[in-house]
Amino acid sequence: MSKNVFANGREVSAGKDGNESLAMMPDVCLSPPSPPAGPVPIPYPNFAKASDISNGTRSVKIGDEQVTIKSTSNYKTSTGNEAATKSLGMGVMSHQLTHPSYFAAWSFDVKFEGENAARQLDLTTGNHTS
Repeated sequence: MSKNVFANGREVSAGKDGNESLAMMPDVCLSPPSPPAGPVPIPYPNFAKASDISNGTRSVKIGDEQVTIKSTSNYKTSTGNEAATKSLGMGVMSHQLTHPSYFAAWSFDVKFEGENAARQLDLTTGNHTS
C-alpha cells in the first residue's frame, strides 16, 4: 500500500517519504584561504532530508512518521557547508554551520493539526536562515 499523500498536486513531506532539499543555494560562509589573506565568503550548497524531521505533527502520521507543518517543523540538520570553519565566523547570514532547514512555503488550504502542510518542492531555508 502506498504511503504517498498529496496536497495541491505536491507530495506532503513526511519522515518516510524520502524527500530531500538538494543544493539549497547560496549559503555564503566565511572560509579559510591561503595565508596571509583573511576569510573569504564562499557560497556552499546545503542538503537536508525528510527523514530528519523535528517538531512535526503529533497525531497525524504518514507511514507511522510525523509530517512537516508550517512554523514549527524543520529538518534537524542541513549539510554541505562543513568546509567553512567556526573560527572564521561561519555562515555570513546565520553565523551557523549545519543547522536546521526550515520551510518558507507551504500549502495554503491543506492543514494538519491547524497548521499548513509543507510539501515536496516548497521553498526551504538551509542552515537555519540562508
